[in-house]
This record gives sequence, structure tokens and C-alpha cells, in this order.
Amino acid sequence: MRVMIMHLADPKMTQWAQSLQSALQKHNCQVNLVDTNYESGVSISAAPYDLVIVMTTYRGLWRPIIPIALDTLLKRCTRLEGKKSVAIVANRINSGRAIRFLMHLMEAQGMMVEDFAVVRSPNEFSKLAERFVRIQPHL
Repeated sequence: MRVMIMHLADPKMTQWAQSLQSALQKHNCQVNLVDTNYESGVSISAAPYDLVIVMTTYRGLWRPIIPIALDTLLKRCTRLEGKKSVAIVANRINSGRAIRFLMHLMEAQGMMVEDFAVVRSPNEFSKLAERFVRIQPHL
């Protein structure tokens, strides 16, 4: 299974994306990382991927705000319509609202959000990887 992990370009999310990448690779997945600093102006094709994972943090306590850079990255992607996807946010106050808003942004691009997670630490990625691998049936 081919997986693309899209994440915010900050040190915490980069470390988390690499942890998830190594956990998925243990399940024989080919994983590519794309962050918000990816060559601006260049469109990103999601065609070769079976699963797209979007990871982010957010700010704001009462009304979570997803970074504009992540929304811009989602809009630069092509061939997202009908793609199976997973939304992941870091655990903080009001993370439930943040995950719902992230799923809304993903569904606005035509993605089918199959799973979501609120993560406290990178140690959770080994169990999450098992769950994510079961999303795409092996052909």
C-alpha cells in the first residue's frame, strides 16, 4: 500500500510524521512525506497513493484554527477526489472541534475520511498504523 503523509512543517509534526512513517513501513507500506514547505507553486498529485494522511496542530482554545499553510497544501493537491484518508491532530483543549474542522477541509477537497485520531505522543503511532493499514484492503 502506498501512503502519503501531509503535515505541518514544524519540528513536532515533522518528528511525528517520521514516527508514523516508520510504523507504517513495518507493515510493508511505501510512505512519502509532504510538508507545507514543499515547493510552492508545484501541484502535488495524489493519484499513486492508496491512502492520504493529514497531520496538524492547531491554535486557539475555544475556536480551533487550522494553519492556513495546511489548507493551501490541500488545495494544491490534485486527484484527491474519492481518496481514502485519515485526519490526525495533536491533543489539546478542544481537539474534538479541531478534528471535525480538519475533516471538513479534507472533505471539501473530495477526500473520504475513513478514520481520525487525536494523538498525545508519537508512542501511539504503532497501534494507529495497524488500524490505518486495515483501511485499504489488500488486492
